[in-house]
Amino acid sequence: MAGLGKNSRRATEAPSTNRYSGLSDIDSNSMDDRDKTRCHRCCSTFCVWSCLLLFVIILIFLFIAISYLIFLQVGLPQFNVRSLNITKLEVDNNSEQLHAIISLGIRVSNKNEKMEILYGSLFVDITSEEVPLGNAIVGGFSQKAQNETNLDMEMTISNAKVDRDAVNSLKSDIDSKEMVFDVYVGGHIGFKIVGL
Repeated sequence: MAGLGKNSRRATEAPSTNRYSGLSDIDSNSMDDRDKTRCHRCCSTFCVWSCLLLFVIILIFLFIAISYLIFLQVGLPQFNVRSLNITKLEVDNNSEQLHAIISLGIRVSNKNEKMEILYGSLFVDITSEEVPLGNAIVGGFSQKAQNETNLDMEMTISNAKVDRDAVNSLKSDIDSKEMVFDVYVGGHIGFKIVGL
């Protein structure tokens, strides 16, 4: 009987209030999982589209850069020395100052088929074995497509401080017709497409 009393007491205890209402708990858990899944899908979709957009922007940038480099290779004019004549090349014995008169001819070629080249003032400088031989400024001009232009200039240099040994070496090179010289041409150019 005593055993029965204990069992009956257990049976008559009030049910716990911590029970599930099964359907609503399952629904709220699955809703949280769905929201997390949607959030992960949105984030991954955003990342994919962002990477794709970045890739397209990089491709466009590369295409523009390569096109520009090709344009520069084709579009730039060519400068060639056509003639060089040293009329006077003297060094003062006491002051070691150089006096020189040089005639220089340059051929400028525009190989473009449809682009006219507009030149600003060009600065021309000529040296040989670190001896300055002269410089000149050529006024601006334009050059039509597929055209060659000859520039002739006379350069005079006076009282330029030089090393006597370098000038003597230069003179011996001139006498043996083995002179090496550098011509630098600098300035601004622009392009005009014919027909625009």
